Amino acid sequence: MRILFNIIFSAILIVGLVGFWALFLNLWKPKKKWPAWVGYIIIIGAWFAAIRYYILNQVDLYGTMYYPLMNLFRTESYGFLFGLFLAIPVFIVLGLLYWAVNKIWSKTPEENRTGRRAFFRTAATVVPLTTIGGSSYAAYVGQHEIEVTHESFGYTNLPPGLKDYKIVQLSDIHVGPSIDLDDLDEILKLALVEKPNRVVITGDLIDKLAWLPQVCERLTTFAKQIPDGVDFILGNHEYHHDVNKVLEELKHNTPMNILVNSNIQIMGGKQPVYIAGVAYDNDREKEKREAMIDKALSGIPDYAFVILLAHHPEFFEEAIERKIPLTLSGHTHGGQIVFMGMPLVPTGTPYTKGRYVEEQSVCYVNNGTGHWFPIRINCPREITVITFFDGVA
Repeated sequence: MRILFNIIFSAILIVGLVGFWALFLNLWKPKKKWPAWVGYIIIIGAWFAAIRYYILNQVDLYGTMYYPLMNLFRTESYGFLFGLFLAIPVFIVLGLLYWAVNKIWSKTPEENRTGRRAFFRTAATVVPLTTIGGSSYAAYVGQHEIEVTHESFGYTNLPPGLKDYKIVQLSDIHVGPSIDLDDLDEILKLALVEKPNRVVITGDLIDKLAWLPQVCERLTTFAKQIPDGVDFILGNHEYHHDVNKVLEELKHNTPMNILVNSNIQIMGGKQPVYIAGVAYDNDREKEKREAMIDKALSGIPDYAFVILLAHHPEFFEEAIERKIPLTLSGHTHGGQIVFMGMPLVPTGTPYTKGRYVEEQSVCYVNNGTGHWFPIRINCPREITVITFFDGVA
């Protein structure tokens, strides 16, 4: 699956880069195209080499005087690439318009076409400057903006121990090329400011395993400051890398509760409270989800209050069927690019961001506390602070 994704991504990237420059030259119409192609290939090649150097050597570069500049270069490279792709459909429209104008006024003398040519040359310059500039700004803001969201959940007959109980949800941190150890430190610091009783991490914690020891150290220090501890579940990115290594390191080198299709009781009494966690390994088949959630709920009495941690919000369907009061999810990153409340990026699920209520169940989908792709519009990174109260929200 990962190899297939890389092949498809590489093919789209190559076609996009070649298509952009071909369309640009079609509008600019230089006397000789080959020098423009040679220069473009050299620039793109150097850019790719620099990005590859950063990704391969990020851990060694971290902490050096060059790292902040390289980190900014990495962020803005996403903006450059995204803006370049945004320019392509505009170039296609301009190219068709240029062709139509020349077709209609084909008998116009060559010396009278200079104004027309100048207009399309100007457009060919302004369009990518606008799209790349806008997307570079979106990448910078998306990388640095993080929002602490406060959500209250009310239930009739709430277990007494949950009244005013505070849980902080972190999700999709993606420690790696886009979110480094400094970003992780900021996230954990912001979480501590909220003084939660408990913290849950709903998958996709890390993408660069070379930083796993440092991540474990930070999470250990962090977990010791959380009264009721930290719970963690697996997301698909743990499976993309080395899930066994991640599990081994987190189990042996942090005090976190690692829930792999399992549960823990966090409160007793007449209506005990459990946290159940399901893993997500990219398999979204209904039968597979049913088996995972049944295993995660095994041993929990029917009268218990259950909080389900599920990286992919599609598990909310099973939660509804089992009348689970609250499901906390992530995975979608909120769509990242949102206009008029609707994500422009397909997420493959009706549960994209925020709160969803179905029958007796509620699901909250976190925007992602981090990301692997920094461009965000109207969808900042999120730390969710959840508080319970007795009553109906």
